[in-house]
Amino acid sequence: MNSSMQPVRPTWCEIDLRAVPHNLEIMRQLAARDLSIFICLKCDGFGCDASVLAKAVEKAGAEGLAFGNVDVAIACRDSGVTLPILLYPSCLPESAELLRRYSLMPTLSTLDDVARWDSASRGELQVFLKVECGGLRAGCPPSQIVALARAIIESRHLRLAGIYGHLLAYGLEDPMYAKAQLSSFKQSLGLLDADGLGVPLRMFSSSETLLAEPEADFTGIEPGRLILGMSFPAIPDRDREWRNALVGIKSRLVMVKSIAEEDGVLYAPYFKIRADMKVGLIPLGWSDGYPRALPKLAQVLVGGRRVAVLGPVHAELLRIDLTDLPDAQVGDEVVLLGAQGDQQITLTELTTQWCVSEIDVYTSIVKKLPKAYIN
Repeated sequence: MNSSMQPVRPTWCEIDLRAVPHNLEIMRQLAARDLSIFICLKCDGFGCDASVLAKAVEKAGAEGLAFGNVDVAIACRDSGVTLPILLYPSCLPESAELLRRYSLMPTLSTLDDVARWDSASRGELQVFLKVECGGLRAGCPPSQIVALARAIIESRHLRLAGIYGHLLAYGLEDPMYAKAQLSSFKQSLGLLDADGLGVPLRMFSSSETLLAEPEADFTGIEPGRLILGMSFPAIPDRDREWRNALVGIKSRLVMVKSIAEEDGVLYAPYFKIRADMKVGLIPLGWSDGYPRALPKLAQVLVGGRRVAVLGPVHAELLRIDLTDLPDAQVGDEVVLLGAQGDQQITLTELTTQWCVSEIDVYTSIVKKLPKAYIN
């Protein structure tokens, strides 16, 4: 572990980067080994620090990266990442020279996009064409795909690096809608091929699609969460064991004190005061992503034992019940996620306890806390 990452405030997450090559290898096993894998690192690498994660992905042998935030993509380049980078729509054509300097490939969806990006470029700029498959975001409908691809090819400065589409089904339960989106992408590819404008790099599969739809592999895939071990429902042939990168959420006791009814203090009626009660504080709260409403049966590990979290949850503090741990003292480690002694709180248990998804934990707690990396 990188000891230089130990924070002054003793609360941190532990990220096991060894999960990256493990999960990338599974992706190669699922799809053809000569297929290009572009790893999508949204939300600053899903809270894990995109620059750190991008270097791990590059070292593991991925063919490219994809970002939804141009600032994060530039930060990754500044950190030394050299992989090809696809940029989802996140900046204006006026940024063309900056993108050229950083070798970032923007997404184009309309003829106006082509005209404006070509006019703003002063030299060769690699671009991606996106297909509108029905998600109502960026993308060119199949009826216009040939004209758009030809406009890119015939432009002065733009070079067509690849074509992609995204399955979008938020809140939609009909599997036929997913099939229709894939059909739109296939239709676009067929029209391009028929016109002699075939594009070698063709990507449609995200993490969820990769596990559910082998027909969507094409020549490249764009998984994101799978690289960190966050899985999705899979068909039997693609059901695998993924390795989760988030292995720890930890803190240390910054205060331990005894309280009793005879103290002469009118304590707030947050919880029933037990005989010889002992309470501890850790510097973590709802501003760090812990659920603002205390989860029922919320627990942490101290001294290798499970103890209860006592409400309410404060902005930057949590109190825990140390009554059954008379030897607990300031500085002792507190585990919200991970192992201690022969006890363990898994990510599955944590998400169940908090009534959240894995991605919620990554983009709330992990994104906000300091991180210690296991290499």
